[in-house]
Amino acid sequence: MYALTALAVLAGVAAVAYHAGSRKSQKELAALQEEMERLVAAEKDAAIVKRVSQQMEDIAYQQKAISDQQRDRAEEQSILATRSAARAEMESRAARAAESKANAAAEVAERERANAERQQEIALEQRDEANHAKNVADTLNRRTQARSLAVSSQVRREAGEPEVADLLAYASWYFLKNNRGNEYYADTFKSLTQATGGMPRYKLREGGAVNAIAQVPGQNGQCVAVSNYGEVEWLSAGSSEGGARISSKPLLFDPAYDFRDVTVRDGKILALSHNGPLCVLDFQGRLTAVDLPEDDYFKLVPSGNRLLVAARRSLGWYADGALTGRVALDKSLSAVVDRAGVICLFYADGSYAEMDAAGRITAKAPLVNYVVTAACYDPSTECLLLGVKDGTVYPVNKYNRVLETLAAHKSRCVSITMLDPVVVTGGYDKTAFIWNMDNLLFETGLNFREELETEHVEKRVVNSGEIPTEWLVPVDYSFDGWTLAVCADADGKSVWIGTSAGNVMLLNSSADDMAQQLRRKFKRNLTQQEWTRYVGVSIPYMTFK
Repeated sequence: MYALTALAVLAGVAAVAYHAGSRKSQKELAALQEEMERLVAAEKDAAIVKRVSQQMEDIAYQQKAISDQQRDRAEEQSILATRSAARAEMESRAARAAESKANAAAEVAERERANAERQQEIALEQRDEANHAKNVADTLNRRTQARSLAVSSQVRREAGEPEVADLLAYASWYFLKNNRGNEYYADTFKSLTQATGGMPRYKLREGGAVNAIAQVPGQNGQCVAVSNYGEVEWLSAGSSEGGARISSKPLLFDPAYDFRDVTVRDGKILALSHNGPLCVLDFQGRLTAVDLPEDDYFKLVPSGNRLLVAARRSLGWYADGALTGRVALDKSLSAVVDRAGVICLFYADGSYAEMDAAGRITAKAPLVNYVVTAACYDPSTECLLLGVKDGTVYPVNKYNRVLETLAAHKSRCVSITMLDPVVVTGGYDKTAFIWNMDNLLFETGLNFREELETEHVEKRVVNSGEIPTEWLVPVDYSFDGWTLAVCADADGKSVWIGTSAGNVMLLNSSADDMAQQLRRKFKRNLTQQEWTRYVGVSIPYMTFK
């Protein structure tokens, strides 16, 4: 198109050049050519611009089409979004409704779970109660059976069947020991005593009342006994084919002496006569008599490395063959004991005082409101035992708290000894009582060891889920005279007992030790038939050998 335009311009220019002249025509021709070139260039630029504009227009249309498509798509997306939102809202409402139902169901399930757990707890409690009731019934059954076996043991022994009697005695102890029973039940303890050889007995040669017995330190089964008839005898326990027996070596016999107490120190025997003197003997019987001021002497009290000589109205220290530091008293004593270095003075009017190492006496409030007639202090437990005029015995702990009332003798208690945890008492009622303090049922609910360490008891301690330890009356032995003296042996398990009839006995006070001795000598077990006869079918058959 621009070519035709150029030809037309050339034709016009030629016509002008023809009329204007050649020279002028040439100039004009040149100008026209220049103009023509400019126009051609301008035309080309215009064509380019037009083409570019056309292209821009095409691009714009394309962009418009794309924009329309995007708008349409956006509208479609909006519609879809609106529909999705509506659907989501419906689903949200449905979810909330489902959640509400689920929460309600969860609450119901939680209530049912809690109820099920409570039912389970009730079922477990009922099961535990049933098991406890069964255990209590089984325990009581075995305790009852144990007491029956103890009686059967003694009957079989009298009937001449010692082998069966021994097995029944052990079974009685075993059922009590393993069912928190009292293995110090009198028949069980006595059947064990019989099964292990009985209680050996010895009568002083002159038959005087055995007022005091002292152990020989470090020598098991040995003691020194003194009487009111001036007798001093060295006794030794042993065994023979006929069973346990006591042999004697007389060291002194002089009716002028009325011995009230005796002790063994540094290889010497010190025997205290009622009105003096203090007799000092060696084990060959060589005597040295230490004169004492006139008084009513009744007690020798070892205190550390010193020895206190107590009379009813005076106190003095014995050393190097003489009585020193004598203190006169303004009223009569009924009992005296060393309590960890403090001398406890109990007066016949029921009052109480303490004396220190320097001899200073200080009045104190009475530990019990009775006249104390016998006292014993056990260093291992720090327990002070007080026997009183009416026969009752009171254990007192280190805080001066009375732990319990042991209603023992029917008359004055005159002698006490302790082999932790066993207490043995003697009295004017011709009996000796054996108490196992670990089996003692205290009113507080505490056991003996806890009682010893407790200064104040706020309230009674009760454990209803625990089968209580059985506590019956203590073992009681009756003799042919007042039980004036009880003394622990050096072996820590036996006790010497002296009576007003002049007899001395050695009793094993440990039920457990006797049971172990008995088991070692078994040659057989009870047969099934014997078990059924004596024990019964409610307790499964057992062997002890």
